[in-house]
Amino acid sequence: MLWQYLLHIIEGWNGEVIIMGDFNEVRTAEERFGSIFNVNGAAAFNSFINSGGLVEVPSGGYTFTWALKSAAKMSKLDRFLISEDLMRACPHISSITLDRFLSDHRPILLRELNLDYGPTPFRFFHNWFDLEGFNSFVSSTWNSISIQEPNGMLMFVKKLKILKGQIRLWVKDKKDKANIVKKNLKKKIADIDLHLDKGDVTPVTLGDRLASFNKLLELEKTEAIDLAQKAKIKWAIEGDENSKYFHGIINKQRNNLAIRGIMADGHWIEEPSAVKNEFLSHFKDRFDVPCKNRLFLDMPFPNMLSSDQILDLEKPFSKEEIKGAVWDCGLNKSPGPDGFTFEFYRKFWPILEEDIKVAVDHFFHHGYVQKGGNASFIALIPKSPDAKMVKDFRPISLISSLYKIITKLLANRLVLVVGGLVNEVQSAFIANRQILDGPFILNEIIHWCKAKKKQSMIFKVDFEKAFDSVRWDFLDDILEKFGFGMRWRDWIQSCLKSSRGSILVNGSPTSEFQFHKGLK
Repeated sequence: MLWQYLLHIIEGWNGEVIIMGDFNEVRTAEERFGSIFNVNGAAAFNSFINSGGLVEVPSGGYTFTWALKSAAKMSKLDRFLISEDLMRACPHISSITLDRFLSDHRPILLRELNLDYGPTPFRFFHNWFDLEGFNSFVSSTWNSISIQEPNGMLMFVKKLKILKGQIRLWVKDKKDKANIVKKNLKKKIADIDLHLDKGDVTPVTLGDRLASFNKLLELEKTEAIDLAQKAKIKWAIEGDENSKYFHGIINKQRNNLAIRGIMADGHWIEEPSAVKNEFLSHFKDRFDVPCKNRLFLDMPFPNMLSSDQILDLEKPFSKEEIKGAVWDCGLNKSPGPDGFTFEFYRKFWPILEEDIKVAVDHFFHHGYVQKGGNASFIALIPKSPDAKMVKDFRPISLISSLYKIITKLLANRLVLVVGGLVNEVQSAFIANRQILDGPFILNEIIHWCKAKKKQSMIFKVDFEKAFDSVRWDFLDDILEKFGFGMRWRDWIQSCLKSSRGSILVNGSPTSEFQFHKGLK
């Protein structure tokens, strides 16, 4: 009855909605400790939230808001529920669960807290291609950059850095001028409408208004495309420039993904630098020097590379091969520290091709990645809506474009030989093999055991965080046993040992740290 009554109140309310208090109900089993989870009650509560167009305000601090004095039973009963439009309008709104003393309930506080985590890195936006003069500006700027540097990779990284700074200034100037033009166009249209309202209508006035309106519409559309990319929404309807909608999507995404603080050693931390340091310390330890134990491979490997295959793997990279690697990379993937997407590389390939070829040739001859060429951002994706600890976030590496090109070149060559090296029983991650082959084979084995009345035991091995913990010297042992040449192994070790990363916390990176194990 309570949920129906609240829905009736919400439907009759003209405005934004905030519902708060002790609901005496939980949404998931994780919100109860030491007591029985009522599935039907939670389903009814969640149905009420969805039907009312409500969302729960993300909370910080303690997880449970109610507890017995003995703390044998705890639940999250108190919360804030607000309308979706309010969440979009206030992207920094959040709640915090405070300390309790005599009461069995913890007080919860609703606030809009906008903390400064520091500057955000450069990011290329595709709508810049449509700005008048942008293409010629990029071409002339790139061709005018003169750097005397024998290291081809370092030269390319430096040129990108200079170009990035010039693009920032050029786009800022364009946006400032566009805002002035928009302001003048709006004023001009308002003045014309004032004359039209008085009956002062002439073909010249109407034509002038239409031209001004079309110019304003074009400026608004360009801004909306920018917002659409930020909101990660495909531009599906031609001419739909509903920038308010995209603003709402962006604000809601920011609210859902924002890190408002972190629980460390039983204390809630909100100060930006302290939060950054907590994440940085965790990941530095996570990718620190591996344990001393090492598995040496003395057993013979049945499959090994032939001398012809080794020569094919280690031959120089052609321009066609490099271009193919660039075209193999996704256009709209989130960029790494350099900020450039591969749509930028495709658009300006004629002027970038030669410099990229020089950078790749330097890697081919010297076998190492220059510092700065293998930097990455670690983006944090919350595993649950109520992430409060470091372990509640899933890390995803955002890698620099030049390093992506090099690794794509290596991967494209490796895929030609890896099928003959990896045993056929591995059905995943190999071209022309299906990951579902494993379950199908397992099903046939179980069926055969049942038909023949054979006793059987299924043993499933899952290596937790294997990509984070694998040793680089072990990988080199594997490559050597498979017969890979010294040059190829040096390339792989260079890709591993040159890797550095920084953590993106609310869009702002921490200081860099060195990787010592694992794969990105």
